[in-house]
Amino acid sequence: MTVYNHVVMPRPVTVSGRTVGFWTLIGLSAFGLWTLNKDFLPVVLAFPGSAVLDIVVLAFSLAVALWVARRFLRPVQAPPWAGTWLALMWGAFAACGMALLLNGLLLTAWTEALGLQTAADWAAAMTAPVNEELVKTAGVLLLACVSTRLVRSAADGFVYGALIGFGFQMMENFTYGLNAIGMSGGVDPVGATGQVLWIRILLTGIGSHWAMSAVAGAGIGYLVSASGRTLSRRVWVAVGCLALAMGMHWLFDSPLFGGIAGAIGKPLANFAILVIVYLVVRRHFRTRWAEVSAEEVQAGSLAPIEAETLSRRRSRRRFLRSFGPVRVAQERLQQLELDLLEERVPEGVEPAAAQPWRDAVAAARQGTLVDRTPPVL
Repeated sequence: MTVYNHVVMPRPVTVSGRTVGFWTLIGLSAFGLWTLNKDFLPVVLAFPGSAVLDIVVLAFSLAVALWVARRFLRPVQAPPWAGTWLALMWGAFAACGMALLLNGLLLTAWTEALGLQTAADWAAAMTAPVNEELVKTAGVLLLACVSTRLVRSAADGFVYGALIGFGFQMMENFTYGLNAIGMSGGVDPVGATGQVLWIRILLTGIGSHWAMSAVAGAGIGYLVSASGRTLSRRVWVAVGCLALAMGMHWLFDSPLFGGIAGAIGKPLANFAILVIVYLVVRRHFRTRWAEVSAEEVQAGSLAPIEAETLSRRRSRRRFLRSFGPVRVAQERLQQLELDLLEERVPEGVEPAAAQPWRDAVAAARQGTLVDRTPPVL
C-alpha cells in the first residue's frame, strides 16, 4: 500500500480595509473610553448628584441630536442605524479621549513658548481646531473604510460628521460639567454642573462641534464618493472643507468678540456657515437623485408615480397608506426601490452595476403589487 504525504499549504492571510477600519474604530473608541474613565470616574463617584444631572440632560440632548440628524440632515432617508451608532461612538469616546491627550500636550507647549497670559488667551484657539477637527474627521474616513455604502456622497459625509460632532459635544459637555465642580470650589456641585450645561447646550450648542465636523465630513464624503470628478479636485474640496471647519473652531475658541454678544454671535456665525454648506450638499444630492430616478423610470424599473413619491418621507407614507392590506409588502418594495436609487447616486458608478437591485425590485413587484393603477397624489 502506498502512502502519500499531503503537504498542507498555508492560506495567505487577507486583511481588508473594511476589517482594519472597523477594528480601528472599536480599538480607538475603547482606548478613548479608558482615558475618559481614568480621568473622570473619581469625580463621578465623589459627586454622584452632578453626574446624574449630567447624564439626564445629555440623554435628552442625545435624543434631540438623533432626531435632528436622522430626520433633517440627510436628504430622502436617514442613515443606517449601524453607521449612526458607530459615528456617535467615535465622537464620544475615540475623538474625545484622543483630543484630551493631544490638547494637554499642545497646551503645555504653548504655555512654555508664549507665556502664561498669552497662552491663557490664545492656546485653546491654536490647539483645539487642529487636534479636535482632525480626530473627528478621521472618524468619517474610517466609516468610509468600514463600508462603501455608508459614505457614498457629500450628504453622507455631512450627516456622519454631524453625528460624530454630536457625540464629541455631549461627552465634552459631560466632562466640562464635572470640571466646573472643582472650579467652583465644590461648594454647589449640582449648581455648577447645571450652569455649564445650560451655557454649552442652549447658548453655544447651535454652532459647536456638530456644525464644524458636519462641514469637514461633507468634504470627506465628496472625496471618497465616485463623483466623476478628478482626484485632485476632490482632495482640494476635502482640504477646503476641513480648513473651513478649523476656521469655525478657531473663531469659536478665540478671545475675539468677547462678552455675551460674542458668546451668542460666534455660534450663530458657525450655524450660518453650516446652513450654507447643507444647502449646497442637499441641492447636489437631490439633483442627482432626480436624474437617476428619471433614468430608472425610462428603463422601466420604476413607475412615474413611484419616482415622484420616493424622494420625500411624507410622500412615501401617504403612498403606502393607500395600499391597505398589502401595505407591508408594498413597503418592502419601496425600500428596495430606495436601495436601487441610493446605489445609483454616486456619479462614477456604471448604471449596469445596479442591475442586482433592479432584479430585486422586479422580483418583489411580481409578488406584492395589486392589479390596479397607483393613486395620483
